[in-house]
This record gives sequence, C-alpha cells and structure tokens, in this order.
Amino acid sequence: MMMRLMVFLIIFGILFTNCRGAKKDVIWLVDASSSISATDHALTMGFIYNVTSHLTIGDSDIRMAVVTFEVETYAEFELNDNTNKASLLSAINSISYTQSTVSSRKTMDALTYTKTLYLTQKGGRIDAGKVVIVIVSGTSTNEAQTKNTAGDLRTSHGVEVFAIGIGSDLSSTNTELRGIANDPNSYYVEYIGGFINLCGIVPSIVPKIDNETTATMLDGCVEWIEPTTAEITSTDRMTEATISQTNEGLDAGAIIGILLSCLLLLALSACVLYLLYRRKRRKDKKDQINPEDTIVKAVNDYNNTSLGEKRHIYKRDTTSLNTKPTKAMNENDTLSSVYENLGERSVTSSIINVKLPI
Repeated sequence: MMMRLMVFLIIFGILFTNCRGAKKDVIWLVDASSSISATDHALTMGFIYNVTSHLTIGDSDIRMAVVTFEVETYAEFELNDNTNKASLLSAINSISYTQSTVSSRKTMDALTYTKTLYLTQKGGRIDAGKVVIVIVSGTSTNEAQTKNTAGDLRTSHGVEVFAIGIGSDLSSTNTELRGIANDPNSYYVEYIGGFINLCGIVPSIVPKIDNETTATMLDGCVEWIEPTTAEITSTDRMTEATISQTNEGLDAGAIIGILLSCLLLLALSACVLYLLYRRKRRKDKKDQINPEDTIVKAVNDYNNTSLGEKRHIYKRDTTSLNTKPTKAMNENDTLSSVYENLGERSVTSSIINVKLPI
C-alpha cells in the first residue's frame, strides 16, 4: 500500500509540473536569411527578450536556447548556457546581426538540429517539457521534408511546435506553417503582417509557454489585426456599388477627355503644317518667276493696249498712222521716246530696254 502511494505521488508530481508548464526546455528557431534586415533582427530579439522577461528561468523552471538558420544552422547559445534570468536576458541582447547573402531557408535542418539540443549534454532535461518556436518570414526549400521533420519532433519526442509566420509571403492558412505546428492551428500558429507586430503577440505567447504566467501589452507595441472576410451588409453593398459606378463614370470621362485632347492636338498640328506648306509653296512660286518674263509681259501689255484711261480695255490700232519716226531708234530708247517718235502722247513708264518693231 505504501509503495503504491509513493508511485502515485511521484507520477502526480511529474504531471503537476508539466501541467503547470514551469519546467520546460524552450528552443527558438529564428529565420536569418537575407530577407531579414538589421531592424527585423532587432525586433525579433526584442520580442524574445520581452517574452523571457515574463517567465521564471532556472534549473527547476524554464531554460532557453536560440538557434538562427538559413541554409546553415547556428546555435547562438544552448539550453545549459544560461541558468538564470539575468544571464539569459544578457545573452539574448548580445546576439549580433550579420547580413546573410543567402535567401533560402532549410527549416527542416534547423528542426532536426533541435534534437541534439535536447540531449543531456546540451542542457536537455528528461523531466522537462519540450517547446520549439519557429519564427520565419518565408517558406523552406523543401516543404514536404520540413513537415516530416516537424511531425517526427511532435510524435517521437513529444515536442510542442509553434509557428510564427511574418509578412505577405505567409498566412495563417499556409500549408507549411500548419504542417510545422501542432494541432489545433488556431492555438499553435500565429501570423502577423510585419516584424513590428511581434511585440503585440507577447501576451499571446507567454501563457502558452507557462500557463500560470500572463503578460500585458507593452507600451508602444503595434498589435496585428488580421484582415477578415466578414459578410458585407446590404448598406455596405449599396455604398460599394455607388463608389464603383462613380469610379467607372470618372474613368469614362477621363478617357473621353484624353481622346478629345488628342484629336484637338492633331487638328492644330494639321493646321500648322498646312499653313507652313502654303507659305513655302508661295515662296517657291515667287522664286520661280524670271525677271525677264516680267519685262516681256509689261511690254506686251503696253503694245496691246491703247493709251488713255481705258488702255487696259482697248487695243492700240496703228494701221492708220502714217507718221514716220523723227529719228532712228535703237534698243536703248525708252518707251516714252518710242511713242514720241510715233507722234502719240507720251506715257509715264519706267525705263525698259527693249527693241520695238515699227
């Protein structure tokens, strides 16, 4: 009877300790690929620091290790390196940032590496609960292998695996995140829009590590509110329809305005080109007129019209003229002298050097 009571007390003690969640070996797996900036690194370490500050750290309570990974996996410190809170917080603060040149993530290798940290020589304790918290901003190089490795941790080693997905490449319904984490996903998977929102999920993570500890939202933290697809009310639908119609009207008006502007611009361009063409044509025509042609035309006009006010109407009739020239004429005589010799009235004319037949 006494022996049964002792066994019962031992089992009860172990169950009580694990139920309380006070004695756990917690390993953080942190994405360190090239997508992580110095600011992202600082926000991540600040998040781990804030979570740790709410927990009880010690040999009989919680121990922590931090592992960073991309294609390679690095232990920043192991489970037995820091056995009190002050030392642990200082170690978290001391994790430096180095910009990676590798964009890939071998999350499966990092998950496999945690098995070695749970060994006794690395600080693992047989009677402690095991927790792995994966923080990633993208998917791994092999989703199937990552899921299988996480599944082995959960089933063969009794590890609670949490997944925190950050950024637009991941979501709470991401198949890899869901495959990494324990069920139910609503409890073990967190999704946030950016590293700035990590601080806001501290109150959610702390009690999952130690169910007797709570945390409040820290001042300045930006809480992430995941977009929902709630049913739209009829009023909202009408408002959206009105906005859509207005936008369509504005778009149509803008298109018509652009077309009219283009047509007006084309018309103006055509007018300018036509005027330039006319001007050039007149200039070319003017340049083609021979001065000698002008002189001949003038002489012909005077030869074919009579003197007087209506000489442009009547032709000059010289058949009845018997007057002979008073002097011999030559080609240098002016029109005035020519008509003087013919006995007609003189006319005002510019000097034209031409030989007239008599």
